[in-house]
Amino acid sequence: MRAFLALCLTGALVLAGVHSSAAAAQAIGVVLLHGKTGAPNQFAKLSAALTAAGYTVAAPEMCWSKTRIFDKPFPDCMKEVDAAVATLKSGGAAKVVVAGMSQGGIAVLDYGVTRQGSAGIVAMGSAGDPNLAKFPTLAASEKTATALINAGKGDEVTELQDLVNGKPAPIKATPNVFMSFHGPAVAIGSLKNVAADNLPRRPAWCACSCRACPTAALSSASPAPPGTPTPSPPVACLIASASAPSGSAATSATPRG
Repeated sequence: MRAFLALCLTGALVLAGVHSSAAAAQAIGVVLLHGKTGAPNQFAKLSAALTAAGYTVAAPEMCWSKTRIFDKPFPDCMKEVDAAVATLKSGGAAKVVVAGMSQGGIAVLDYGVTRQGSAGIVAMGSAGDPNLAKFPTLAASEKTATALINAGKGDEVTELQDLVNGKPAPIKATPNVFMSFHGPAVAIGSLKNVAADNLPRRPAWCACSCRACPTAALSSASPAPPGTPTPSPPVACLIASASAPSGSAATSATPRG
């Protein structure tokens, strides 16, 4: 798994034009976003490897960590990523790549199209709401949260059921915060939403399953075809999904985690 993550991250650094010599790496920052109920230390070895290669690294504890789980709405969580990017830049990083896995993976897909401060994004194993027919506890919690919001109780903490690594997991959160991460109307609610609503707003240089992208393909990937608007700054978007077909964009959801 660590080799897979390193491949995806290396590919994005190449495509974003920020991966060259060790000297150049010193001016590059990387923000790493962990998965749901995870913690920054899940990237300990990857962070160490990046630091050894000359990159500056920030791995903030996000609002979906085990200790913080959903303590603020998703848009406010993204402000914490802004802060991490700003910290790296104030420390000397000329460019910053934002990478994440699982919950962090789908978060960076949103971050890449709603922010201008990153040189690239890396989405690894992005998590999205699955077919709710297969996960009735999550479906029931979405209905409960929606009903409470409609009843004017959206800011009252209640126990709801989420998914972690594809398994039901009880959490305590306000319905408003819970539904900022879930539901058909939320951009990060599913990879299908992200692909339909977010990605077209920032053309990607590469969109594929990282498991199917050999290092050579990543390092030699060409820019978008002539006539395609080039984002400023460019976004290298590598979408890793176990359910994605080889060489295609990942548009189907994998269980939240």
